[in-house]
Amino acid sequence: MTYARKRLVFDTSSLVPACLNPDREPAHIFRRAALAHDVFISAATFDELAAVLARDKFNAWRPLEYRLMWLRLFRESVILLEPTTPILACRDPKDDKFLELALAANADFLVSSDQHLLEMDPFRGVRILQLADFKEHIFGSA
Repeated sequence: MTYARKRLVFDTSSLVPACLNPDREPAHIFRRAALAHDVFISAATFDELAAVLARDKFNAWRPLEYRLMWLRLFRESVILLEPTTPILACRDPKDDKFLELALAANADFLVSSDQHLLEMDPFRGVRILQLADFKEHIFGSA
């Protein structure tokens, strides 16, 4: 467990559960991380998150108005950074934007549940971890 402030990137797959289930562990971990560390987004990663959260299939979990409100609060709690170096490294090219952001932010961690990203851990010094592993590494078992 470490108490030093870290630089973090969360991909879409790790943020959607935090929005849809605010009382569950993914949301608690994200809130705790956002309070104690620096979380980065880019326009491309934010746009993807917004598009995913706008999908009708999520109406069964939370109304669109709630998801849009969460998205506004999320945007206010993170740091916008635009990567300048393109990365073409992931088997799924749509995930390269998260690698670009992680490198541009000099991130310590990229949090993801996407197998294409997880199999790249570590990537140029950035640890790529699932939410549970990130929690254990950053916050310990508490």
